[in-house]
Amino acid sequence: MIEELIEFINQDLLEGAAPDLDQHTPLLELGILNSLSMVRLLAHVDQRYGAKIPEHDITPVHFENIETLCALITALSSEDKAQVQEATSELDRLVKLQESYGIKSELVPAGSGFKQHTLRVKGDGPLWILLPALGNPSTSWSSTLRSVQGRHNAVALDLAGFGLSESANDAPSYVDHVEYTLQYLETLEEQEWVLVANSAGSMIATEIARRYPDKVKALVCTGFGLVEDVDNWWGDLKKMSANPEQFLAAAYYHPPKMTPALEDLLNDVLSRPAYHTFLDDYAKKSMATTFDNVTVPTLFVAGNHDQIIPPEWSEKAAEQLENATVTRLSRCGHFSASERPEEFVWVVEDFLTKVEMA
Repeated sequence: MIEELIEFINQDLLEGAAPDLDQHTPLLELGILNSLSMVRLLAHVDQRYGAKIPEHDITPVHFENIETLCALITALSSEDKAQVQEATSELDRLVKLQESYGIKSELVPAGSGFKQHTLRVKGDGPLWILLPALGNPSTSWSSTLRSVQGRHNAVALDLAGFGLSESANDAPSYVDHVEYTLQYLETLEEQEWVLVANSAGSMIATEIARRYPDKVKALVCTGFGLVEDVDNWWGDLKKMSANPEQFLAAAYYHPPKMTPALEDLLNDVLSRPAYHTFLDDYAKKSMATTFDNVTVPTLFVAGNHDQIIPPEWSEKAAEQLENATVTRLSRCGHFSASERPEEFVWVVEDFLTKVEMA
């Protein structure tokens, strides 16, 4: 089992990038397992060994390395399967893993029947508000949260219609997302914010920065920029979304290998009404002016291999702002915080240090 798991993690999860991987290699400490790869690993363990790992066993102790994981699989395989198969989603289990790191999961009533699910860590300074790409859950920021824990206050959100947030509206528009997010922000004690957003989440962030420049100390946009031909871009993206493997190839420098579990996960997200109602006619028009009157210090983090929002589009957006810079990350696609987590956090921290010194 040990050799099989080494082969799976190295070849299927890491594309052969870890030939020295062994049973003692730290999987979590080195960032080998992240939100996406954990989903695939849990599915593989279930399919290959018939062991569905329950929430209470998704802890750093069991996922420290391949040896500890094998011990858990062996223990589960010897039990009555009826006792260990819990009615829970993969997302619930990923959230449970974050909680084992001391990352707090909260469901906050934010008004109008909306309950905002968040993952939160404590630290110093302004609150980092992490807004995900459309369809991505708050766990997509798990590497960032673990990196900044104890040093920065940070909270990652599940947008309405995705993740564990609860809303009667399963097809929210861009305007709805802005209002839901603002409703949640009104519940916060912290009144100094750093907005860190990925992809479409950046549209929400720029609107908040425009409305509350006194509260937003800085804005960080990754996987986002100036889209000049919105209709054609959105049409191409919807076509790409109909083919999950093609979408992954465009979004990642090292796209994960497609498995049935991952394909089911992507098909679920990409077929949700909330995925297709975000960019309504109003939102498409707003994209052309999304950076107008944004005055807060702004950083664009662009993946050199991003085929969804090419880095040149981030540079064009920065040209529209008086106080903006662009940092490109090599060997990185659309989701820089997931593909290059430590480098991403360092770039953001360096930017914020310069903002404080200005």
